[in-house]
Formats: sequence, structure tokens, C-alpha cells
Amino acid sequence: MLIVEDQDYMRRMLREFLQAAFPGKNIHEAADGRSALAVCLERRPGIVLMDINLPDANGIDLTAQIKIMLPDTAVIIVSNLTGSAYTERAKAAGAFTYINKEAIHDLLLPAISAALGLSRSANDPQQAS
Repeated sequence: MLIVEDQDYMRRMLREFLQAAFPGKNIHEAADGRSALAVCLERRPGIVLMDINLPDANGIDLTAQIKIMLPDTAVIIVSNLTGSAYTERAKAAGAFTYINKEAIHDLLLPAISAALGLSRSANDPQQAS
């Protein structure tokens, strides 16, 4: 799994939350788009949690790039931005789903579980990391 989030405290919270829910999963982090692409090329994560507002990229545009590079990777947009325009753009970019940060505790784990269940690579530990 890869967490793409520019806010340190949010990355830390997501990492702790995911480590508790998915012990043994490799969880990587990136604070910007450039680092996210580098981790994707090197680690080929099965799940990417993507913020929209990054210092050097738009997370929705980055989602489209990742889906071209790694079509089997499920990208879950996790943002505090609301509105159908964001969710529609995320879907068009290939995002698996869009979760508002206020609903993270209720919706994130079911979304990740669903994405892992639908991923053709979920049985490959390298791909589902």
C-alpha cells in the first residue's frame, strides 16, 4: 500500500490505522507527486491512498498517471474536498472510490477490503503491498 499525503500528521494517522487493520502489509509513504510516482515504479503497490492537494501535483491527475503505469492498482482518493465535480473527475481518472477525510474511519477499511478483493493481483504479495 502507498499513502500519498502531504500532511505529516495525516500520513502518520493513516499509517497507524492501516498497520492495525492490515498487520504484515507493507505500507509506503509519499509526501508529493514525484515521490509517489517513484514509489509506484519501484514497489508497484496494489492500493494507493491519494490526497488531491499535493505540493507539486493534483492527486486526480496523478491517479490517471498511476492507472496508466499500473492498471491493476486501486487508487482510493482521500480528500477533504467535497462536491460531485471532484468525485466525477476522480472516477474519470480511474479512481476506485472517493472518500472524504471526515468519513475515513467508517469508509476506508471497507473500501480497501473491496479493492483488494477486486484486484486481479491481490494474491501476489508484491502487488498487494
